[in-house]
Amino acid sequence: MFVTNVNGSARYSAPSGYSSWLDYWNAHASHRAYRCGATDCHHRGDLVGAHVQKAYSSDQSWYIVPLCNSCNQRTGNFYVDEELVPVPSNL
Repeated sequence: MFVTNVNGSARYSAPSGYSSWLDYWNAHASHRAYRCGATDCHHRGDLVGAHVQKAYSSDQSWYIVPLCNSCNQRTGNFYVDEELVPVPSNL
């Protein structure tokens, strides 16, 4: 899935009951994060739950995907091969 990072999303805290957005992703995905979800990155540490939107889509929803800190700073579109977990609508 092609995605783009959401700018300015750091101001949103993880939902109540979760220690981080990565913790939220781990609780709602089919497996726990063990590597960066960007297909052209091979980092296994320093992961965050990154806010992304689908690129080239009319879907403007926000999703969480595990990315390394470096990939979380990307601009432009990139491909991820990890599950996109929807962000709760009550942010």
